[in-house]
Parts: sequence; structure tokens; C-alpha cells
Amino acid sequence: MLLSSSASFTFWGIVATIGPLAASGAILHALPLKLKVIILLIGPIFAPLGNFVMGILTDVLGRKKVFIMTMSFYSIGIIIIALSYEFYSLLIGLLLAEFGVGGEEMPSLSLIAEDSPLRSRAKWLTIISDFNNIGSAIITGLFLVVSGTVFDRYVLLISAFILVIIMIIARVNLPESFRWLNAKGRFNDAKNEEKKLYIDSDGVNTGKISGTQYIGRFLFLAAIGISQYITFGLMAYVIGPYEFQSTYIDEMIIFVALLGASFAGFIAAPLISKGRKIYTAYSYTGGFISTLIILILVPYLNNMFLFLPLLFINMMMSEFGWASRTTLEPELFPTRYRGILMGTVRLAPMIGYAISVDLTSTFTLYEFVLYNVILWLLGAVASILWLIKGNETRDINIDYA
Repeated sequence: MLLSSSASFTFWGIVATIGPLAASGAILHALPLKLKVIILLIGPIFAPLGNFVMGILTDVLGRKKVFIMTMSFYSIGIIIIALSYEFYSLLIGLLLAEFGVGGEEMPSLSLIAEDSPLRSRAKWLTIISDFNNIGSAIITGLFLVVSGTVFDRYVLLISAFILVIIMIIARVNLPESFRWLNAKGRFNDAKNEEKKLYIDSDGVNTGKISGTQYIGRFLFLAAIGISQYITFGLMAYVIGPYEFQSTYIDEMIIFVALLGASFAGFIAAPLISKGRKIYTAYSYTGGFISTLIILILVPYLNNMFLFLPLLFINMMMSEFGWASRTTLEPELFPTRYRGILMGTVRLAPMIGYAISVDLTSTFTLYEFVLYNVILWLLGAVASILWLIKGNETRDINIDYA
């Protein structure tokens, strides 16, 4: 389960980075601003569509079956991207790949949350989702070495081939979620699957949650999602092509940003395991402060020796916020509707990101960073309100039955 999920998140990191790399001049060279914006919008449009559609299907068909569909989409997409020498074929490849990797997130996070031991649930949700950043950092680092040559396409194909082979091998023996099987009334199948796992405790049973409580949870997750997801994408992927007109510098910005996020994931895992509420408040407050410092130093950001360390720290805080989201989303929704509710709540940040990519294309550097500061402030306020009014989910039974 962990091998399959980490490979798929690594693949998602690669796919998520290909669009910004292409917009910076990799794969196809010297794209005009209008086509750069279109390339950058593919992920924000089709990844949430995959989230939503596969979120529904993962609750209907099960976590395991959806993996086959999503894997087919992004495998075909990455082949088309690697063989693309003109804009429209690249667009089709990105569309398929983004839809596939977006759809893979819902069954992966649901399965990890449902089949992990209680005490290590947050740890594995954080570490596995961090492979998204690791995949992005790896492919960007490789592109820094081979960019502008035919080898960038070979790197893409070979990386994808290795990951797909790992996923196929892992998924042959992948367990279905015993919690999902229980929710569907398949109790004997659920017992058989649970015997294969080490489940230390079901956790504290909180009883059924009211509709009003679910609305509060939904709004909170939407707010921190908008804050973290949009700022992460803008600062890691978009600021380079828009504000720094050099392919090498753009790739370096993406590489350093994803390196910071990758590093932070392994720090976040033990911290969030101790409790979600305080951790979330610290993460989003820290993200707001680090972005505010970047805003103050905007006149000096052309100096990469100043900007890149600041970006590294900012991306660490963003990863702390990401860990909070990927842990709380499956923990705050019931098993029967986990996929669809997670897919729905993620529409808000993903649609917001698509709007933001287009909106910020004409911003000055100061306006661009100020926009990020405002978004981080939204997350900080929401996290503090959750600290005061929200539920601690560290030891709960996530079935809500």
C-alpha cells in the first residue's frame, strides 16, 4: 500500500512540474505569454476534475479499482508529452496526465487513512504525500542537467516507466480498505482484509456528526486549502515564468522550492502526529510571516542568493500546511462519503488556483507577493479559529458511525 502510494505521488509530482517546466521553455522552446498561461492552467483545471470524478468513483467502486483507471490516464498522457514537438499534442498529454494524477489522490489518501494503524496514520499520510514534492524536485533537478537537449524526453519516459512498473507490482497484492468494505456491508471481506494489516486500535468513537458540524469542517478545510494550495503553486511554479525571464532561473526556482517542501515533509510527520490543532495554527501562521518577509524584501528579490533561501523556508511552511490538509481531510469526513467530500472540498483551492494563474499573469512582482500574503492570512485566521473551536482528530475513529 505504501509503496504503491509513494510511487503514484512521485508520478503526480513529475506531472505537476512538467507544465511549469514547459511554460519556462523546456520541452517546447520560446512560448509566448498567452500559451504559457494556457499550459499553466491545464493542471489547475483537469487535476480537480480528476479529484472530483474519481472521488465519486472511489466511494462507489472501492479504492483499489479506481487505481487501474487513473494509472491508465497518466501513463498514456506522459507518453504523449514525451513525444510532443508541437503545442497541441503537449496540451492533450498534459490534460490526460493531470486528470489521472488528480484522480489518484482521493483513493490513495482514503486508503492510507483507513488501513493505517491509528498511531501512525498522520505520519504515513504526511510522508506519502511528500513524495509529490520529491517527484517534482527529482524531475526538475534532472531537467536542470539535460534541459535543451533530447535527453529531457528520455528522462521523462524512463522515470515514468520505472514508476509504473513499481505501481503494477505493488497493486497486484494491494489490500482493499476494510473500512470501505464495512461501510458497504461486506463484513466478511472486511475481516479478511483487516487480518492482513496491523491495526493497533480503532480509536475513540465520537458518534455521528451533525450536518452543521460537517458544514463547519468543510468551510475550514476549504479555507486552509485555498491558502496553502494556491500560494504553493504560485510561489513554486508560476512566479518563475511570469517574473524571471530565464529558463535556467525558472527551473532553479522550482527545484529549490520543491527541495524545501520535500525536506519539510519529514520534519512535519512527527510533529503532526502529536496533535493536529496546534500544529495547523503554527504552520499557517508561519507561512503568513515568511511570505510577509518576502514582500518586505521585494526590491531585492532579483538577487537569487537572497530570494532562494527565503523561498526554501516559505516552501517548508507550505509543506507543513499541506501535511495538515492531507491528514485532516480524510480524518474529518466519514468512510462512506470520504472520497466525494474530499474531492468536493478540493475544488475550492484548485479552481481558485486556476483563476489565480490567469489573474496574476499581469501583476508586478510586488502585487504577486502581496496576493500570496493575503491568501496566507486567510489560512492563518482559519487555523486559529480551528484551534479555538475545532476538533482534535489524533485519536478518533474515522468511521463516524
